[in-house]
Amino acid sequence: MKEQNLHSSISHIILGTWAMGGNHWGTCDDADALRAIETAIDNGINTIDTAPVYGDGHAEELVGKAIRGKREKIFLATKCGLDIYTNKYQRNLSPSYIERDLAESLKRLGTDYIDLYQCHWPDPQTPIEETMSALMHFHKQGKIRYIGVSNYTLAELEAVMRCTSLFSLQSHYSLLERTVESDVLPWCRKNDVRFLSYGSLGAGILTGKYVECKRFPSGDARSFFYRFFKPRYWPRVCQLVDAMKEMALSRGVKPGVIALVWLLQQPAVTSVIVGARSAQQVQDNIPLGGVNLTDSDMRLLDHLSQKVYAKEQ
Repeated sequence: MKEQNLHSSISHIILGTWAMGGNHWGTCDDADALRAIETAIDNGINTIDTAPVYGDGHAEELVGKAIRGKREKIFLATKCGLDIYTNKYQRNLSPSYIERDLAESLKRLGTDYIDLYQCHWPDPQTPIEETMSALMHFHKQGKIRYIGVSNYTLAELEAVMRCTSLFSLQSHYSLLERTVESDVLPWCRKNDVRFLSYGSLGAGILTGKYVECKRFPSGDARSFFYRFFKPRYWPRVCQLVDAMKEMALSRGVKPGVIALVWLLQQPAVTSVIVGARSAQQVQDNIPLGGVNLTDSDMRLLDHLSQKVYAKEQ
């Protein structure tokens, strides 16, 4: 490891690579994906988030190709604990599985260390103490620099912190998914744990690209992972997006930028993960500098966001 040359902090925008894996999001062209990664790096995004389950290793392989020769400029985050080797994707955070998962990720990424290694989902079959002990072991070996978790509840986070210090929590958070605000976000702020949002653009809805409530094939993540792709919510989703479009137009940016700025103006949010499959998608979401939302903007977005899931009268 060459820690003296590594970034000690992560960029506010993190490039997400789930869609690049080629499963759960429709097809993705590898050449476009590589250009997206290169464009992100060239425009100051120093952090890339990936996982073995994204295309059963394919996304990690693409990231490995893109960062070859640039490794010391990148804060590289990946995950462990979803078994891609049995095709069942069962949660497995046992020490033996983590050892295998880490070794395979290092090969695919073409590196000998991971900056941020995250438990992808909690594993109820493995005691948290055993999982954290394994991660601390690999930290001491120099194979991982920081330990993070993803999708953990407040109780699970507290259990982790009884074992070791925690660098970050990655969880679902956007104008269309605000469950974490009740307990997890305040806890992260109180305990100085970085919060990284995924689903930051509402699976694309908050970019304004959908003119109607789209239906997706059953294997597509948008058909099962996100609750807001349902016709009963669509009129109120459209009200929210229309307001974002007006705010974006007055600032000369895309609506997705408004969604990201809203997140970054939340006190506990450190960085927002933004998925992309092309260089253009990366460029659409980069111009954050100088873009701010006023108190009245924030109140309006908060009101329209809360209305999306309000009980119908």
